[in-house]
Amino acid sequence: MPNKNLKDFYRKKFYEKTSFEKKFNSNLFFIDTAETGWNDRFKTSLIHMLHEEGIIGDPDVDLKHLHSLIDKKYFVCETKGENNNSRPIISDIGFKFLDSNFDLYLDFLKLLYKDVIKDDFYFQASPTIRFHVPEYNKHLNLPAWHSDVILGHPPTEMNIWFSLTDNNLSDFWIGDMDNSRQWLEEYDFDFMAWKNICFSNNEAFNKRGFSFCKEVEDIGDRIFLFDSRCIHAATYRGLSDLTTKVSIDLRIILKKDYEWVEINNQPLYVGDGIKKAEFRPGHEFGYYHKSIEEMI
Repeated sequence: MPNKNLKDFYRKKFYEKTSFEKKFNSNLFFIDTAETGWNDRFKTSLIHMLHEEGIIGDPDVDLKHLHSLIDKKYFVCETKGENNNSRPIISDIGFKFLDSNFDLYLDFLKLLYKDVIKDDFYFQASPTIRFHVPEYNKHLNLPAWHSDVILGHPPTEMNIWFSLTDNNLSDFWIGDMDNSRQWLEEYDFDFMAWKNICFSNNEAFNKRGFSFCKEVEDIGDRIFLFDSRCIHAATYRGLSDLTTKVSIDLRIILKKDYEWVEINNQPLYVGDGIKKAEFRPGHEFGYYHKSIEEMI
């Protein structure tokens, strides 16, 4: 497909009303977890694993002080690709944690299905756990303003984000759909042009994002859901809150919305990340091979 047709394809997808908007009449919202304790359940399990692995000596710790408690070697970033595809070594521990706690993850998804989504959905086989550490991410070009769609995700996905640490500042910013669309229009929905400037640490580009995006607040006992087309980004852990932030993010897609699109025999929904995930059921780094209703 010529580049113009590709841009037109995405422009149409950004103006269509998604199931997220139809279901929730919004682009983003929070779920309070103070009673269910889901943030704490994941946090407790992670601390247990870090202790079992000998990474921390005392299991009675607060994760937001992790940067001062463990060997600094775990925060050394390994560059494994382009466009900010670097991550600290401790992220490998995070992936191991998620793989070994699949039952916990599945219980969380079942509750999400029952109480919030109420429709069958596919879900990422392995969510992402992120460790944002003061002074250890300076090699990255942050904020990297993006929509998940720019990075290869289907435009009908729902993004689910929550923190395992109760930080004063989240350093996680997100904009509404109207402003996100308007900004992408300025680049004619040319995602390559967007990425070229996004990862160049362009001051005007970064200022444009901060002009309409808002920082997510009160992250200790809440889960944040948003339309994955919304522009968002994380920033450095700055001097205003020198604590470690540990967060988990995952994507789901309603089964009725799922489609596998190929253009000129090339799949469209392939991630830009290190794993090059194909967002379809059964791919190792894509969606789990069964939908949530098939797991209940």
